[in-house]
Amino acid sequence: MIKALWSFLFDAFRTPLVNRRLAKRLHSLDSHGTFSDIRSLSDGDIKKYIDSEWTRAKELDDKLSKLTASLSIALTVGLAVAKTIFDGLAASPIKIGVLTLLILSMVFFLYGAIIGFRGLRPKPRFGYGAKFLNAVATGQEDARKTLNGAAAGFEVLNMIRANEASAAIDLIRNGIIFFAVAMVLSFVAPP
Repeated sequence: MIKALWSFLFDAFRTPLVNRRLAKRLHSLDSHGTFSDIRSLSDGDIKKYIDSEWTRAKELDDKLSKLTASLSIALTVGLAVAKTIFDGLAASPIKIGVLTLLILSMVFFLYGAIIGFRGLRPKPRFGYGAKFLNAVATGQEDARKTLNGAAAGFEVLNMIRANEASAAIDLIRNGIIFFAVAMVLSFVAPP
């Protein structure tokens, strides 16, 4: 039970480590087993796959920008409300508990914003540009390698984007939970 609660609350903090491991896959495109599905696609299917991953990348970037805006607003409003509530409470153990929960809430919101902003940084794009088009136009072994690399690159970076969006959502949720518990606790605190 405690392990599940710990995981529920703090798994989002592992996102950068998980994403680093995912990014290492980009260095082993030809040998990594994860990409065997990509290597088995026909040329026509892999081009469709690259287009779908491009669309997915744009959608994930859009979601991250909205989440980052939400987190920035939540952090600002949360700090203003927290200050007002904290100033209105008399010194007591409940006030310390409320302060602890509010600080935890703001830590979750702040870390979520950091992950969101990190996700908004430009990431490499695959499957475009003159070099890519020339390589594909040759129709040789190089063309297939270029297509495989573009598809695998998009797949990995989209997993990273999805992890960042998921972590930001989890951090918003956890920040709201801590904030709500602090608010409820502040109602029973002596004035």
